[in-house]
Amino acid sequence: SPQITSFAPTTGFVGTVVTITGSNFTGTTAVNFNGVPAVFTQVSGTQLKATVPPGATTGSITVTNPSGTGTTGAARFKVR
Repeated sequence: SPQITSFAPTTGFVGTVVTITGSNFTGTTAVNFNGVPAVFTQVSGTQLKATVPPGATTGSITVTNPSGTGTTGAARFKVR
């Protein structure tokens, strides 16, 4: 399943592009900001770029693909 190791920036407004780094991102079907679906681009198997969606609130980021879901856990993205 996907594993998220870092993301940058760690705070931002709706519309901010966030680079998510980790592993097993191949075949990603969804990226969520605290449960709100985001538009994303898969750059590689270890990097995604996701846009903070309207309605997003401060919380964890999740990446989902057919093998499971990875989360940032306690590392939260802060929506300004």
